[in-house]
Amino acid sequence: MNNERILLRPANLQDAVLRYNWFNDPEFTRLYLGRSAFTSYRQVEEEILFSTYPVVSTGLCELAIQIIDTNLYIGNAFFRKIDWQNRSAEYGIFIGDQQQWGKKIGPEVTEMMLQYGFAELGMERIWLTVLAYNCRAIKCFEKCGFQKEGVLRNAIFSGGRFNDVIIMSKIAGWKQ
Repeated sequence: MNNERILLRPANLQDAVLRYNWFNDPEFTRLYLGRSAFTSYRQVEEEILFSTYPVVSTGLCELAIQIIDTNLYIGNAFFRKIDWQNRSAEYGIFIGDQQQWGKKIGPEVTEMMLQYGFAELGMERIWLTVLAYNCRAIKCFEKCGFQKEGVLRNAIFSGGRFNDVIIMSKIAGWKQ
């Protein structure tokens, strides 16, 4: 799946080195919900391999984000916890390459993934969780039509303290 600037492709083991570095970068892990302080290289490889299994059996649809002009792999977007009966999935995205932060790639990829999730996968509801202090991500999700549903108070311990997590969702066919 692609547009003029972005290619969303299956992840592969060649992505592991960059992904390992991102997952062990303190600034990245501070913003990425639920990432531990250290991730082993083997764990990164196992996560990538798991993403290559059939979506119907794993409940995970993960795609690598690649800049078309440079062939640069910069992050991933995914649906997980796919509930086929209720046509619901959790959305997630990470841009690991900090030089790509602030370039409006997040909203672009999110719109592509929402189109895929609603039109191709047949989802009715796509939801996400985001750390309450991650204002850039919240702004991205609001721009793409996600609405705040609630707050999980003190849900994640990160940076030496407990932090709130915001739950947001978008419903098929609903316009902001």
